[in-house]
Amino acid sequence: MKKINLLFVVMAVLLTSGCGDQVPEAMPDQSAPDSSHITAFTHVNVVPMTVEVVLEDHTVLVDGARIVAVGPAEEVLIPQGAQVIDGEGLYLMPGLADMHIHTRQDWTSEYWPVSPLLLYLANGVTTVRDFGPYGEDLTYVLRWRDEIAAGTRDGPMIYTSGTIIFASPLEDPAGMVRENYTLGFDFLKLYSYLSVDDFRVAISTAKELGMYTAGHIPYPVGLELALAEGMEEIAHVEELLFEFLEFDQDQILTPNEWLSYIIETAAQQLDHATEFVEDEFEAQYADTLAAVIEQLLSADVPVCTTLVVDDVIQVKLFQPDAFLARPENQYLPSDYLELFRQGEEKHLVMCRGIETLAAFKYDLDQWLLREIHSAGVPLLLGTDSGTGGMGIVAGFSIHDELRILVENGFSPYEAIATGTVNASRVVRNMVGEGDFGVIEVGRRADLLLLYENPLEDVRAVQDLVGVMAAGRWYSREALDRMIAID
Repeated sequence: MKKINLLFVVMAVLLTSGCGDQVPEAMPDQSAPDSSHITAFTHVNVVPMTVEVVLEDHTVLVDGARIVAVGPAEEVLIPQGAQVIDGEGLYLMPGLADMHIHTRQDWTSEYWPVSPLLLYLANGVTTVRDFGPYGEDLTYVLRWRDEIAAGTRDGPMIYTSGTIIFASPLEDPAGMVRENYTLGFDFLKLYSYLSVDDFRVAISTAKELGMYTAGHIPYPVGLELALAEGMEEIAHVEELLFEFLEFDQDQILTPNEWLSYIIETAAQQLDHATEFVEDEFEAQYADTLAAVIEQLLSADVPVCTTLVVDDVIQVKLFQPDAFLARPENQYLPSDYLELFRQGEEKHLVMCRGIETLAAFKYDLDQWLLREIHSAGVPLLLGTDSGTGGMGIVAGFSIHDELRILVENGFSPYEAIATGTVNASRVVRNMVGEGDFGVIEVGRRADLLLLYENPLEDVRAVQDLVGVMAAGRWYSREALDRMIAID
């Protein structure tokens, strides 16, 4: 039987620019060179995420940061000197992408018990997308991005926005967009408080520059106009909720005034004092739902999930002792936990007196998630983690988000796809390359080695044997050391 020859495969990958889906057959009379920089996952069950299948007893070869061979174990030749990771009885899947996070410049300071960059890796998140960095000089995240790509810093691969196009009036929205582009940020984030005019200028300037646009749906703009102007992605499922409210979009308000107005409007128009009844709500708003779905599908616009935000709010409001008892809270800044104990945490303050509205909103957001998923709207796994100010723990929250998706009718494969293959397609649209998210020749070697089959139970993704990020292998023991608190 022919065996796949590594040198031949590498040459084929180079000739095809890393885009081939098939592993080429080798010339049988060639021998593989000694390769100490090769990693071989042997006799492993591969979950490629190209289709819903498990490829049993396979070998996956990694050279540097790239996958160079995938095939039945008996057909793949292991080069002499390769690092061999025995995968017998284990499962290999692509690393996860958290497509909505926020970095902070102080992540590397003593303010954090452990850098969230390491928490992401330790939880199988090998790619993150920053929807708005926090710091005095936002170019820190560009340095981190480049250092991680170069292998000089541990962490997930980073794609990032820069200065958020936040609130009107803006003196020079076009100039803000151009500055983001010139500095080298990967995409542009737009926010809730933009006027129609400022929004149009920002979007048109981004189009001229070829810069991807994503964000909130500005209250004065609305979904229909946002999509008509060409916004390419929506940052949260909850952004769609505002299509079900009737409010005056022509008002000129400050951000705080807009937020108060929207909350007051929702409290008045939604019957939040009673339990959310899906059939009744859907019957009342059937036309609105159909319009939202039709617009999203026509524009082919993806939506980030971020339902864990609602989920953790429920725990904080109604089960505060359970929230404080979460083991992952040890990784949150102590200042945040103290604010929570004092009752002054962000969501405790924001939801005081409207706790039933917060619960109703979570039910409504889950309903929206189910409806747009059923309709085929592309969805992206995201958690809004990283700020340290909401009780959402970097890395750990990705497993909560996957759980929420499955609880709302996603199969494990569909849930995992939102953070693998779907994410890679969006990154390709955003920066021109999306070389992760599936296990095939030429892709970036972002891999998770698991004890159990994640397609049977999505909770298996939490039980990691190890993580490979851009070809760098971290055993479970190494990951535990990285996130240990002294």
